[in-house]
This record gives sequence, structure tokens and C-alpha cells, in this order.
Amino acid sequence: MTEYDLVCDRCGEALEVEDAVVSWTAGDGGERGFALTHAGHAPAEATERTEGRQLVWPSGYLRFVSERLGHPVADPEPLRAILWALAPFVMRHDNPTEMDSMRAASFGQRLGVKPGKVPSDTHAGK
Repeated sequence: MTEYDLVCDRCGEALEVEDAVVSWTAGDGGERGFALTHAGHAPAEATERTEGRQLVWPSGYLRFVSERLGHPVADPEPLRAILWALAPFVMRHDNPTEMDSMRAASFGQRLGVKPGKVPSDTHAGK
């Protein structure tokens, strides 16, 4: 596995940033159950989620981290592992996901989705 490999917490398969979702449950006892998964593998009990493609942008990563600092986290270890897994993508000087996403967004589109098509989850059936 290389520095830039992500792995789905649910199925254990390789995970592309564009397909990644970070999900968790927010409640009175704090935030818990953080998971980095394919969109179709996000835990059903998760009440919150954010797309991985937004977390590899420096501003998105910092926003996510600062929001988590504002809430108690019941078990910080899964969150810590997710932040460390995403950090190499954010810190790259030539972050290709950020560049491609910005280029697609400038045309009102989403990266990897042809104009006029609805994004589908290729891992929903697993």
C-alpha cells in the first residue's frame, strides 16, 4: 500500500477519494462511530456525512477538523485515523483531486460525472 491509498472501513477494498464518504453519528453523548467508506457502505445508523472529495481540499479539511474540535468525540481513534489517512492528499502541492474538482465545478459539474447524468454509487450493491 502506498502513501496515497485509502481503504474502505467496511469492505477493506481500495477507495478512491471521489468515492469516499466520512460518516458518523451525532448525539447527546458526542460524536461517535466515524467511518471512511464507499458511499454505499456508510453505516445505516450514521446521522452525519461528508464527501471525501471535499475533505482533500485544504479549506474543506480544515473546516472539517475545526468543526470536530467544537464537539465532544466519544471515541477519537477512528477520527484520528481518518484524518491521518486524508492528510497526504491535502498536503500534496499538486493535489490532482482538488485541481480536477475545481475544473469540473467551474463548468457547474461534478468530477467524473458526464453532463446531464446523475452520479451513481458503484459500490451500493455490496
